[in-house]
Amino acid sequence: MAKNDYDLDFDFDKEYGFDPKAFLGDEPFDDNMDLSEFSDEELGLSPSDREEPPKEPLDQEEDDFDLDDLDMDDFLNLGTPRGPSNPDPETQEEDIPEDMDWSDELDFPADEDAEEFPDDPEPEETEMNQETDYSEEEEQNDQPVFEDGPEEDPNQRRSQRRQKTAKERKPREPRKPAGPNIFTKFYDLYFAPVLNKELVEEPQDPNNPRRRRRKSKAQIFKEVYLPPIVVCVCLILVLSFVIGAFSNAIAERKIDQKNQQSQLDASKDAQAEAEQAYQRIMKEAEALAASYNYEDAIMMLDSFGDMSGYPEMQTKRAEYVNAQNSLVEYQDFSQIPNLSFHALIVDMSRALKEEDASLKANYNKNFVTTDEFTKILNNLYTNGYVLVDFNSFTTINSDVVYTNPIYLPQGKKPVMITETLTNYFNYMIDGNGDNEPDAGGRGFASKLVVDSNGDIKAEYVDASGATLVGDYDLVPILESFIKEHPDFSYRGARAIVAATGKEGVFGYRINSSYIATKGNTYHDEQVAGAKAVAQALRDKGYTIACNSYNNENYADKNANQIQADLQNWTQQITPVIGEVDTFVFARATDISDYSGNAFNVMYTTGFRYFVANGTQPWAETTSTYVRQKRLMVTGNSMAYNPSWFNGLFDCAAILDVNTRGTVPN
Repeated sequence: MAKNDYDLDFDFDKEYGFDPKAFLGDEPFDDNMDLSEFSDEELGLSPSDREEPPKEPLDQEEDDFDLDDLDMDDFLNLGTPRGPSNPDPETQEEDIPEDMDWSDELDFPADEDAEEFPDDPEPEETEMNQETDYSEEEEQNDQPVFEDGPEEDPNQRRSQRRQKTAKERKPREPRKPAGPNIFTKFYDLYFAPVLNKELVEEPQDPNNPRRRRRKSKAQIFKEVYLPPIVVCVCLILVLSFVIGAFSNAIAERKIDQKNQQSQLDASKDAQAEAEQAYQRIMKEAEALAASYNYEDAIMMLDSFGDMSGYPEMQTKRAEYVNAQNSLVEYQDFSQIPNLSFHALIVDMSRALKEEDASLKANYNKNFVTTDEFTKILNNLYTNGYVLVDFNSFTTINSDVVYTNPIYLPQGKKPVMITETLTNYFNYMIDGNGDNEPDAGGRGFASKLVVDSNGDIKAEYVDASGATLVGDYDLVPILESFIKEHPDFSYRGARAIVAATGKEGVFGYRINSSYIATKGNTYHDEQVAGAKAVAQALRDKGYTIACNSYNNENYADKNANQIQADLQNWTQQITPVIGEVDTFVFARATDISDYSGNAFNVMYTTGFRYFVANGTQPWAETTSTYVRQKRLMVTGNSMAYNPSWFNGLFDCAAILDVNTRGTVPN
């Protein structure tokens, strides 16, 4: 009879002559019915079948039901069969041999003729299926059940069928349990111990396998809570490392951006500095070239470095090289004219109002006005003259005088300028005798001053008594002219400024004699002003010279008298303006012997350049000194000796006869 054929309509009376309903009655069969009233023989049981298996002693705490005793795995792994590969959690700690014969364990006799089950096991048959599978057992039994013989107890037959079925049926192979998923593993590791108390208990007691001892809190913490804490700490450390790495990367990026910006700013600053340096160098080189110092101009341009990006600089350099190659050496220093002026008169009309007839004639005869001097400069420039000084063609080293060549463009000629009486005597500026400039002065500037821009100007008190500062004397006029015509000065040359010392220098009363009348404060202020002007003059390139201390005629003085005069200079003037090496003889005089005692006195004092009066250019250069003749430019010389200045300027065009009238002779 095939399996599950019992589901078809089956006629027991037809097949076996047996009516189940007559046997069982109207009541349905109940497995829980009381069979105690039947004897073992009636039930077909042996005495051993009646014995109940001994019960294993259980701990009291297992008899009590507790929600905590529930195993969450039973809920998470529903339908997973228990077997050798998936034992019950309560017995999980017991080691079960992998090669254990489960048929022996279940006491199922091996049936060689039993049908092999397929690899994919079918669902286990329920007990009811086993009890009601009459057709299968009857097919296996050749004898009819209820044909001849006495009637059998149905309970006995059912028990016999159970025993026979259990012996003959081959146990099924255990189903391979499905492995736990990641969620169940995570749950069993960290959450199940909290809900299932047995998982946090120690292993079974060897003396009593059913008893388990509770683990201590330290063990529970170590085995249950410590691992996740360590994992969390590791995660925190990893996150910290990652965050730190990102932070460092961001910081490094910011640093890189900052460095790039700094480099960009530095590049811009470098470009700006290069542009500023370019403009400065071009301007300075142009000034040097304008004064015929092409050599230094070329060196200035070369100091810039790479000129490849500056075509204008390259063009200028080539221009300066060509100009330098075209210069002509001026060799005859004796023919360099030195035009000498006294302090200039600003307003000749005021000078001609002098009540003293001798002074009035002296102003008209010996002095030049500021307007006339400006005209002379323009004439000199037009006629191709270039201003030079002693330093342009001589050098003194260890008291030895050396000559230097002067290189000028073709057609240019050197000229020198000297001014005397730049101490501004009181009779020129003081009308009331208080030693202060006032409106009663004779139209002269009162002093040289340095303005806020560092330029040298002259202070002048006009006829109304107002104090003015401007181009009121030779030095500021010459400075303004050179600014307008920088090529008038050869390599920065300036004029010689000579002063007597009796009434101070440059309009400042620095002599100690003024302390008694003006006081120390006044004296200190005068000294400070004189020092400032002297330094400014040297910075501009002017040569400061001595015009004697008392405006003396040295031609009439012996060596002792000259020494006395120069001693006053060294005591009163030198401490304020410093030492000077140029001497301009006063009153159109000179010494007769440059090898006698008088010369030795002057040479010992420190003078190396000696300027006297003459009627034509002349100079003598030796290894120990330089002598020169100057041409005095006065109203008288322009009116009566214009030939002295032939080729230099036109005296007729310069002399202001409308203001002067007839110049005294």
